[in-house]
Amino acid sequence: MNQAFVDASWQEQSGPDGLARGVGGWGLVLLRPGTLPARFQGQLLAPDNNAAEVRAVLEAVRAAPAGEALTVHTDNQAVIASVGRGRGPALLDEDAREVHAEALARGVTLRVVYAPRTRRHMQNAHDLANDARRGTGAAGLPGVQSDVLIEQRPAQPEARVSLRRPGERVTAHVPLDLSSDVPPSAQALLAAVGLALPGEALLIRRASRVAQALWQRPERALRPAAQAQLHHARRAADENGVQVDFLGVG
Repeated sequence: MNQAFVDASWQEQSGPDGLARGVGGWGLVLLRPGTLPARFQGQLLAPDNNAAEVRAVLEAVRAAPAGEALTVHTDNQAVIASVGRGRGPALLDEDAREVHAEALARGVTLRVVYAPRTRRHMQNAHDLANDARRGTGAAGLPGVQSDVLIEQRPAQPEARVSLRRPGERVTAHVPLDLSSDVPPSAQALLAAVGLALPGEALLIRRASRVAQALWQRPERALRPAAQAQLHHARRAADENGVQVDFLGVG
């Protein structure tokens, strides 16, 4: 059973025009059988904390394996009522519908349950959300291009992938399988591309030469299993209209 622990953080801020705006952060810890926990976080503009909490559920659905069941743990009763039972505040109706539409499109069977903040993974999600909200502040939100930064060191079991698009910032802490047929740097790149929304153009920084070469020509991979995984990722990106460009070498 796949499980996700989600939380959000939100703070009202005044913009340069004097109008109040909310800057939020979301965090999630995704648990899949047989793999290390994966951590994700992002910053966004949100009208209130509940909207940021629902966004965390949406990102959990996006991060979970397609075609499988997912249990989302949250300590927010409005999220449980809106997404889990369909009887929440009217202001969350549209956001809740987006979650269910995403789950339907990806074949994810979604269940939303309560978990106290004191649980370890809930606390981790809470810390990720707070860090995301504080990360750049309102001044760092505007932008015109989706930029991706890959931070991956040789022989390390985890890579950090940061994506900044207009209105939000997403960070994924990606566990790397050092025994996989796919090189670790290419695993980090595939995780980065997996964060893209349909139709999004990504400018990826610090991807290794190996990762770039394998993305551009998956047949260069030495093992058939690696070729198949890379071809699948390329097809998925093409079908979703995701454009990938590279700047520099990691």
